[in-house]
Amino acid sequence: MLNMSHFTSKWDKSDKKFLGKKIVKRLRNPNITKKKLEEAVKSIQAQIISLDTLLLRLKERDKHIFGEVIKCIKLRNKRKASIYANELTQVRKLIKQVIFAKLALERICIRINTITDAGDVAAILAPAAAAVRSVQDIVSEVMPQAEEGFSEISTLLNGILVDAATHEGFQLDVKTANADAEQIIEEATRVAEEELRAKFPEVPFEAIPREDSRISV
Repeated sequence: MLNMSHFTSKWDKSDKKFLGKKIVKRLRNPNITKKKLEEAVKSIQAQIISLDTLLLRLKERDKHIFGEVIKCIKLRNKRKASIYANELTQVRKLIKQVIFAKLALERICIRINTITDAGDVAAILAPAAAAVRSVQDIVSEVMPQAEEGFSEISTLLNGILVDAATHEGFQLDVKTANADAEQIIEEATRVAEEELRAKFPEVPFEAIPREDSRISV
């Protein structure tokens, strides 16, 4: 596990609204395509909103199923409680994946917001593009309809990298980019696990499922 600082950055509506403007103001090098950066940020924001919507649905489902688990335990119906608990376990796996993806995308947006010139593009966008691919693999499992949006984001980020490399002549440090991407992913994973433990009550021991089953959202 990489040594990572605690993820404390918050993502509010005002940040989302003005992020594109901040990028335009901060960019000083005319060779960087500002429009593509703005498009990438807007696409990432759209995915974050979709993930928020899905997360809300999953939380409501979690609350309902947890209530059924408790009800069955009180009625001493252990078999039915175990069935509900099994479904609850699967829902929480999905919740963890969605929280992870949302945190990772927010972190990527924050990094893009720090870009000020062409030199930043290689250092920031290369790991961001790699992280987006990792997030895409996770999100496609719980939200297949997001596949096209993530492909658009990857295309935009890679296009910006190619343009900047062409005009500025820098060489991409793949090893460093991959290490930075891994840090984004591990950080988001850790925080997602912490949030899940903090905000969702544990499944009662009496109802811990013995078998796994798959569910759809």
